[in-house]
Amino acid sequence: MFDFTSYWRNEGGVPGRNDKGVVTYDRKTRKDVFYFYKANWSDEPTLYITSRRYTERTNKIANVKVYSNAKEVELFLNGNPLGKKTPERDCIFLWPQVTLSPGENRLEARAMINGKLYTDSCTWTLKQ
Repeated sequence: MFDFTSYWRNEGGVPGRNDKGVVTYDRKTRKDVFYFYKANWSDEPTLYITSRRYTERTNKIANVKVYSNAKEVELFLNGNPLGKKTPERDCIFLWPQVTLSPGENRLEARAMINGKLYTDSCTWTLKQ
């Protein structure tokens, strides 16, 4: 469940830590995989844009992935609709080849789950 101490480990940028948990060592940050499991295994409404901690981007073209237990998710980039999707498989929604603009790019996902609107958003900055 959590990253943990592993004395002999020297990988992943942090010596002595196994970082394969779904939540960080300090229990403060739920990793993307946490929301994958939540979308698949929980009845609690889930809508989550992945790779949100990778905020500074160098590639103009990006794949946008959302984990959700909704039947359909709509994605917006800087307020412009990128379309609605149904899950590719296992609560994974994918928008391939999304073109980012230089500077800040605000992504927003929207979904209706049990008759209620849910939203999630994050900002990626394209450095050039």
